Amino acid sequence: FDNGAFSEWQQAIKRGQEWFVRDDWSPYYRWLEPRLHGGRWAIIPDAPGAPSQLNDALLNDWPFAPELSAPVWHMDGPVSRLLRLCDRFPRVCMAWTGIGADRAVGCTAWFERMFEIAPEIGDRWQQIHHLRGVLVAREFLFASADASSGAQNGWRYDTAFDFGDRWAGRRAYLDRLERGHFPRAVRNRLQRNRLEAERRRSASSAGRPCDQPALELGLW
Repeated sequence: FDNGAFSEWQQAIKRGQEWFVRDDWSPYYRWLEPRLHGGRWAIIPDAPGAPSQLNDALLNDWPFAPELSAPVWHMDGPVSRLLRLCDRFPRVCMAWTGIGADRAVGCTAWFERMFEIAPEIGDRWQQIHHLRGVLVAREFLFASADASSGAQNGWRYDTAFDFGDRWAGRRAYLDRLERGHFPRAVRNRLQRNRLEAERRRSASSAGRPCDQPALELGLW
């Protein structure tokens, strides 16, 4: 279960606010209580764009057990916080909030940040769920990912000729998402973004004196 904090943050941005924090999450907690069973789990409320300390404070109000819970780590935050959350919870949600003009998961900036994060994660990949990350779920070793595409676009695949199965077209669409079957143009764009991020990373590394000992020696 998700709590809608990301959507509220997007609305706050449109109002000119850098971030938004809901004053009272108790209605969400009451709604969840009878539903958290049978392997279900819920995302702990967070405040995208807000300082890590404020997001840590929201964890203290969460009333459910760790195995029913998943905190959110925003990719612009310190990796040390991600590792602390992994120590405390069996599942942690990773969320991309965008950098500059690059906003979408899978953009060049996303890959650049992932190349920084990946070496720090070590053996914790099986704890990490990527929010809105179905497109990139196979780019790294994420345990799982989700997308809003089923809710937003699934209706396009419904048909009046359902032959007794109203949801057949929608389920087929979701199955394609789960298997990673995306249009060629989407796959090509993702690959270009990854290659560009690798190129920038290589160029940045090549510019560090410690990575060019032969060149340094030649200057003496």
